[in-house]
Amino acid sequence: MLTAMDHRNIDEHSIADRYVSNSLAPEERAAFESHLVDCQDCTDRVLLAEMFCARQPDPLPLRAKLAARLKPWQLLMILAITVMLLVAIPAILIPVYLNLVR
Repeated sequence: MLTAMDHRNIDEHSIADRYVSNSLAPEERAAFESHLVDCQDCTDRVLLAEMFCARQPDPLPLRAKLAARLKPWQLLMILAITVMLLVAIPAILIPVYLNLVR
């Protein structure tokens, strides 16, 4: 817990970065917001931290995000439908192709 919001403590404890990532304790957040009101330098630090965070690539690919949102039974249903389609499509198309070739 920080006792004072001076620039040395803000730098040492990465307060601006932690503020942007919402990882400050409520007391620290309130103290930093009070400090931000009168400090253009720290306001600039927060804006810079927000820009930096916005440019970071998302660590998870889209497939991983989708899989994380789905319940296990939903993943199982998607897998079952995929297997059925992989079996059914050739089973339907091969006889049609053979009739066309004759």
